[in-house]
Amino acid sequence: MFIGHYGLGYVVKKKTPELPLWLLFVSVQLLDLVAFTFVLLGIEKASYNPSNNPFFRNHLDLPYSHSLLGAILISLVVFILFWIKDKKRWAWILGLCVISHWFIDLIVHTADLPILFGTCNVGFGLWSFPYLTYAVEILFVLIGWLLIKQRNIFSYLLLFFMIASFTGMVFSEEPEIMKQNDYLRTSVVLISNGLFILLAYLSDRKRKYFKNSNSHVNLINTGK
Repeated sequence: MFIGHYGLGYVVKKKTPELPLWLLFVSVQLLDLVAFTFVLLGIEKASYNPSNNPFFRNHLDLPYSHSLLGAILISLVVFILFWIKDKKRWAWILGLCVISHWFIDLIVHTADLPILFGTCNVGFGLWSFPYLTYAVEILFVLIGWLLIKQRNIFSYLLLFFMIASFTGMVFSEEPEIMKQNDYLRTSVVLISNGLFILLAYLSDRKRKYFKNSNSHVNLINTGK
């Protein structure tokens, strides 16, 4: 799954408003961020694969970042970091968000998700139905975005760029230069995810600014 993971981030934000949206976005997408980094470092592979199905245009070989064991280990690292920082509730929530990525991917991937490092591959294969997959991901993001009721310029930009980039990926053909350069393709995806996280951070800051401003105005109006 692609932007659908961010839909979960929105839902968790609704339930735990004290958690920053950008941090939830990093958590639900952390396995992909690790995978993209590993691809750039040559540890894992993601190359172009000619296909009429847009979800099969990536030949993925991600034995570490996208194995169930790898997901558990990465989740455990996040859990320990926040537990040490004495944010125990955050540790549980963010740790579960990290590992949720693997189980959501299990629904959409074909049998290319390893349980152990590079072995025992599984996947339920929703990607075999590209239009259904597209609709599910868009719907999940829209529902999450509507749930948190966070409306500002950055919130709207975030929604626009997520849907626009995902729609372009599904319905547009990749330029030849990207088909032939795995590092360029990976860098573009990594930068896109970085943009989503940045906009989530700015959206949170904008919301806090207006909340603090309104509180200040209320204090003046009440004479306190």
